[in-house]
Amino acid sequence: MSIDPAQGPETGDRDDTYARLVARYSAPETVAAALERVKSQVWRRQAARDLITRAGDGLLHNHTVREIARYFRTADRGRVEPLHVAESTGISLNDSIQVLREFADAGLLNQYEEPAEHQDVRRTFELADGAKGGMTDVFIETEAADQREEQTRQASVRAPGNLGWKW
Repeated sequence: MSIDPAQGPETGDRDDTYARLVARYSAPETVAAALERVKSQVWRRQAARDLITRAGDGLLHNHTVREIARYFRTADRGRVEPLHVAESTGISLNDSIQVLREFADAGLLNQYEEPAEHQDVRRTFELADGAKGGMTDVFIETEAADQREEQTRQASVRAPGNLGWKW
């Protein structure tokens, strides 16, 4: 039985038929958009893992990454300036800027540059769409890395024959 798009099957409901036709022909676009969102999320999570790997290089950097990830995952911040992030997290301005740029490179934050009075450029950062999960991953992984580091340090101090001296 063929269906005339202008006429519904026994009911004569044109809106219902039209809605089915639109749904049928727009599905590939919907699937493509969903696929792009998934690809974007996968890319961001991989970038977050890479960021975590780099954070493992130093305990202080690890702490900085974790605190800034905590800052962005706890609330919808909107656009924020690096100075506000530094003051809110207790991280130095230079370290905050470095990590904010790393997050932007990883696709977790959007970085905006605007001309400003008495400055060359005003930089602001905002959580990228769909990046809250990546921030949570960064936070959890850096927290776990800190705990592993602490356990390793405590185990080396408690080891038999170790008098607590660090060489």
